Amino acid sequence: MFTFLLLLTVTTLVSTEDGPPPNSVLVEMFGDKFKIPESSVDAESLTYADCVDPAVYDSEDVLAEIDEESEYLCAFIAFQINKVEGDGLPYYADEAEATKRYPFFKKCVDDVKGYNAETDETQFEVNFFCDMSDEEKDPYASANNGDDSFGVGVGVGVGVGAPESDEKPPNSVFVEMFGDKFKIPESTVDTESLTLVDCGLASVYDKEEVLAEIDEESEYLCAFIAFQVNKVEGEGLPYYSDEAEATRRYPFFKKCVDDVNGWNAETDQTQFEVNFFCDMSEEEKKPYASHTGGKDSFGVGSSYDGGASETDGAAETKTSYMILAAALAVTLNLLQTL
Repeated sequence: MFTFLLLLTVTTLVSTEDGPPPNSVLVEMFGDKFKIPESSVDAESLTYADCVDPAVYDSEDVLAEIDEESEYLCAFIAFQINKVEGDGLPYYADEAEATKRYPFFKKCVDDVKGYNAETDETQFEVNFFCDMSDEEKDPYASANNGDDSFGVGVGVGVGVGAPESDEKPPNSVFVEMFGDKFKIPESTVDTESLTLVDCGLASVYDKEEVLAEIDEESEYLCAFIAFQVNKVEGEGLPYYSDEAEATRRYPFFKKCVDDVNGWNAETDQTQFEVNFFCDMSEEEKKPYASHTGGKDSFGVGSSYDGGASETDGAAETKTSYMILAAALAVTLNLLQTL
């Protein structure tokens, strides 16, 4: 409704003059909704009335034509004016903030154009993530409710737009967006056989019934990718540096999934879950164990000798390990963040 009234107002202004209204009129009308960033283009060379309608950026054909600074700037003005209250960032406070966010917007436009050029099956669009930094997008990723909507949740679509069809984006798009957060380990499965966008949500491993269905290599690999993408800074290990590290940690993760499935199968009283210990070696778990004081806790005190006498901490202290694992599932619960 706002856009309709806005365009109606501008159209009325245009119809009452010999040409489009002067920029000063548009600034008077919408100056609280947009700010001009620093740019190599003199903003006064633009006709602001042409930079109001979202049609200057909201379709694939129009976006594909944006390649000059004046066109980026015009689209950025329209993007600001057409913000929807409650979606994304509010109107900018000043020109300094507009200048800070303008490069994010330009990169988003370029990314969307690139993604659209790669596939005819999915159409990408500019959306409210397009002026955000990566850190500002993170809360939207972690607040996902577990559905597979593209453009929400784990962040598929962050910085780009949601598709207009149910088709899923190609793996190259997912790698472009999250390649810094996951690495592919050596596996008997060809990664290209996976649909990576399906391996971005914590929901592929964070519930007992879902874990119980993991028994094929492709399912372990998909869950491992999601486990990496959904790591929380400051909890457990950081993102892996390369494929070699992912390959080293993949067996730890697979064993953890199998252990959790086994414990869940043994009891209906406690639900066990994958957590941030699941890609660690026994040595890497020691510092966490040493900070707890219970004699019977897994890896703690006199009941644990650092692994010298146990091949697996769960083997000889199974009951106490189950207690600790339950506590971890409740208190740490890393991967419930999506």
